[in-house]
Amino acid sequence: MAKKTEKKEPKKTKKVESPTSLMVRLCESQQMWLVHDSVDIEVSEYPELEGMTEEEMQDYIKQNAWSMAAPSSCDWADSLGDALEQQDIIRDKETDRSSEVYFD
Repeated sequence: MAKKTEKKEPKKTKKVESPTSLMVRLCESQQMWLVHDSVDIEVSEYPELEGMTEEEMQDYIKQNAWSMAAPSSCDWADSLGDALEQQDIIRDKETDRSSEVYFD
């Protein structure tokens, strides 16, 4: 006995409508390094530094610059951190730049 073969009809493809416009946006990221000029501070103006080694002073200043008094040479500044931040930029460098396209 011969097998009956079923005749398959071709699959109908669904018509997809293409959009007439797309909203495209570019997002960029980068890291910027700014090196400010130095401020010469007199250790005697900072009693909190008394008795510390130079390394201990550096660590203390890194952690507390914005809560320390401004040096007398920078009477316009609110803190040591502010005085440092307001010094001229002597070098800048852009690193880790990347971009990516997004759609709304």
